[in-house]
Amino acid sequence: MAVTRDEAKLYLRIDNDVEDALIDSLIQSSTTTVENVLRHPLSDYTTLPEDIKTAILYGVAYLYENRDTADFDAMIKLMRAMLFSYRNEVF
Repeated sequence: MAVTRDEAKLYLRIDNDVEDALIDSLIQSSTTTVENVLRHPLSDYTTLPEDIKTAILYGVAYLYENRDTADFDAMIKLMRAMLFSYRNEVF
């Protein structure tokens, strides 16, 4: 995994285990979204750039905080801006 549960919980400032399953799911969703924005898998990197890790953590936090009202278009636009230099032109 590009981002661990502990990293995500630290980023979210969560210190209990009540929502661990939700956090794991959000990490997976955010990672998939980042890969879609990048247009290539994270496995292409031997060392994952910090910008990409930050984008995944941003996605986790956004989805966590906006569970009921998430604006996915806005989230993806920000991710595209964050990841522009790593993004493939085409699949």
